[in-house]
Amino acid sequence: MDIHSIEFYVLALFVAFALIGLIFGRYDRSPAQTYIEAMDLSDDSESAPHQVTFMSGDDGMVTIVHRGLELKPGDTVNLIATIIDDKIQLVAKRGVDTRVGDAVPVQGQVKVKFLPAERIHIRYESELTGEWCTGSFVNREGSTREFELRR
Repeated sequence: MDIHSIEFYVLALFVAFALIGLIFGRYDRSPAQTYIEAMDLSDDSESAPHQVTFMSGDDGMVTIVHRGLELKPGDTVNLIATIIDDKIQLVAKRGVDTRVGDAVPVQGQVKVKFLPAERIHIRYESELTGEWCTGSFVNREGSTREFELRR
């Protein structure tokens, strides 16, 4: 193979990318963990802000409150959490859809114990409203953080 041929440069570029992948690749990632929790629903005001609040308790539990939902009586909401190291994706999904009655404003609340006691990076998505937010939260006793949901 001639040093001035195109094949030589293509091979050299391939080797360079392989070396960069080996040097900067991350191999110490923990496997993904998935949790599904049912949210408790309660009445809310029509003017409630569309937001998600995280509150740390002294027992390691984190309370997650989602305001600005509109559901029909009998509907349920599940929170699906996927955790990889300090990155957490939370998705609010409809559980039971009754398809009868008029939608009323509610708030969903769930207490979870699976969030690590450290700074975590959160992506929260609501399939019910099409809204989402991202941010970080330090899971320490007494910590509270509110995120505004956006479309």
